[in-house]
Amino acid sequence: MNKLSRFEALAETLVEGAFARLLHSRLQPVEVAQHIARAMEDGQIIGPEGGVWAPNHYWVFLNPADHAALHGLQPSLETELANYVVDLARRGGVALHTRPVVQIRPSEEVPPHRVQVEARFLAGEQAVSVEPGMTQELPIAQRAAVVPQSSPAPAEKPQPPHCTLHYAGCRIPITEPLVSLGRSLDNDIIVSEPQVSRRHAQLRRRYGRYTLYDLGSSGGTTVNGQPVQECALADGDVIALAGVELVFEAKA
Repeated sequence: MNKLSRFEALAETLVEGAFARLLHSRLQPVEVAQHIARAMEDGQIIGPEGGVWAPNHYWVFLNPADHAALHGLQPSLETELANYVVDLARRGGVALHTRPVVQIRPSEEVPPHRVQVEARFLAGEQAVSVEPGMTQELPIAQRAAVVPQSSPAPAEKPQPPHCTLHYAGCRIPITEPLVSLGRSLDNDIIVSEPQVSRRHAQLRRRYGRYTLYDLGSSGGTTVNGQPVQECALADGDVIALAGVELVFEAKA
C-alpha cells in the first residue's frame, strides 16, 4: 500500500458520519474525504503568530449529473462536510481561523462519479471569527483571499515551480494538486500503451513540489531506473510507467 499523508490517513477514519450516508452510492465517501484532506494540506498557511492555519473555505466540484442527484440534500451535506473539516483539522493539529464553509458546485470538467476540491483561506470582512465550540453562519465568500486590515498578512507560501511532463513528443503542463496517469480515458494524462495499467500512478503536490505514487500497477513504476512506490520528483527525472518514459521538468 502506498504511504498516505497524515491528513489522508486521517480521512480514511472519518467517513462513518452522516455525510457518508448522504452521498448514497453516487460518490465514494472515502474519495470525497481524501480530496478534502489533500485540499486542507495543500492550502495551509502560516498565521501572524507562526501557527499553522487550515483553509476555511472549500469548494466541492461535482459532475452536473451527480450535483443534480444530490441537490435536495445539498444544505445538509454541506453542513456535514463542514463538520468533517472541523474534525479533520482538530485531529490533524492545525487551527481554523473561522468555522469552515463548504460549497458544492457543478462543473462540466469533473467526470461522473468523481470529485474535485479547492480550498482557500479567507479572512477580513468576508469571514467572521468564531470562539471554540460556537457555531456561526459565515457569509458566502468570493474565490479570493482577503487579508484582515487589523492584523499582519499571513506569510505566503513560496510559489511552486512551473512543472511539465514530456511524453510522446508533447509537453504537458502540470498545474493541479492531484494528477492521475494511466491507460483509462478518465485519467488526467492518458498513457495509451497496452502495458500501462488503467490507473497506473498519481502526481500529488505537497508543499510546492510533486510526489509520484504508484497505484499498485501491474507493470511497475520507476524513476531514473529505480523501482518506486513513492518518490519526490526533481527537475529532469525520468519516469517510466511499465517502461513507457515521461520526463518531469520543474522550472522556477
